[in-house]
Amino acid sequence: MQTIKLNEAVLAEIDKVVEVAAYLWQREWAERNGGNISVDITDIFGPVPDDLSCFPHKELSMVGGSSAFPADSAGHLFFVKGTGERIRELRDPSLAGCVLRIDDAARGYHLLWGGRGLPDFRPTSEFISHVEIIMDKQRSGRADRCVVHTHPIELIALSHHPRYAHDSSAYTNACWQMLPEVRAFVPRGIGVVPYCMPGSQTMADGTTAALRQHDVAIWEKHGAVSTGPDALVAFDFIDVANKGAKLHLMCLASGFEPEGVSARDMQSLKETFGL
Repeated sequence: MQTIKLNEAVLAEIDKVVEVAAYLWQREWAERNGGNISVDITDIFGPVPDDLSCFPHKELSMVGGSSAFPADSAGHLFFVKGTGERIRELRDPSLAGCVLRIDDAARGYHLLWGGRGLPDFRPTSEFISHVEIIMDKQRSGRADRCVVHTHPIELIALSHHPRYAHDSSAYTNACWQMLPEVRAFVPRGIGVVPYCMPGSQTMADGTTAALRQHDVAIWEKHGAVSTGPDALVAFDFIDVANKGAKLHLMCLASGFEPEGVSARDMQSLKETFGL
C-alpha cells in the first residue's frame, strides 16, 4: 500500500493523541477496544497528492442510519483510531490508527497513512458521528478539531443514578458542587444523552446537540464525549468532570449526601472568573 510522509505539525497532533490514549488506558477508561479519538488535521496537513488513485478508497456502507459524511466535510483529513483497535495500541499510531481523506463526494475516504499498511483498514464505526460533531463545531466558528470518546468510570456510574440519569442540569450540578475547579474548568456543564444503540444516528444527533450547549456529553450508562482544539484539551474536560462525579459518589458511598459548594458560592465563582 502506498503511503505518504507526515509533516512535523501533523506528527505533533498525533503525539497528543498518543499521550491521551495512554491516560485513558491507565485510568481504566478504555477496556479492550473501548473509546475512540479523532482529530481533524486538514489545516496543518499541507498539500495533498493530486492523484489519489493509488491510495486505497473505501465507499461507506450503511452505518448507523447514514451512508455519507456531512457534505461540507469533503476533502477534510483526519487521524483516527481504527475499528476494533485498542486505545493502548495507539502507542504506535501507524498500527492502531490511520490518516484518511474524505473524498470529494463525502461518501467515502482514501487511506493515506498508517492502518498497519493494510488496504482494508477501517476507522472506528463511530467515525461518521465524530465528523458530524467536528463539522458542527467548525460551522459555529469554534476552534475544536478533536473528539475524545472514553468510558470514565465515575461519570458512567453517576449516569445510572435515577436522580441524575435524565436531567442534565441535576447531573451538572452534582459534579459542579463538589469542587470549585469543576465549576471553573467545565463551565458549560454536562449534557446527558439518553441511552441508545452505540454508533447509531440517534446517538450522533444527540451528542452533537448536547455538545452545542455543554463541554461534555454523557452517553447514559455508556461513556463520555468531549471536543477541543486538540486531544489534550478535550481530555481535560472529561478528566475534570469525572473528578466531580467521583467525589459525589464517594460521599454517597460514605453514607451521607454531600453538602457541596453552595449555589451562592458557585455564582460567585461564575462572576469572578467570567464563566
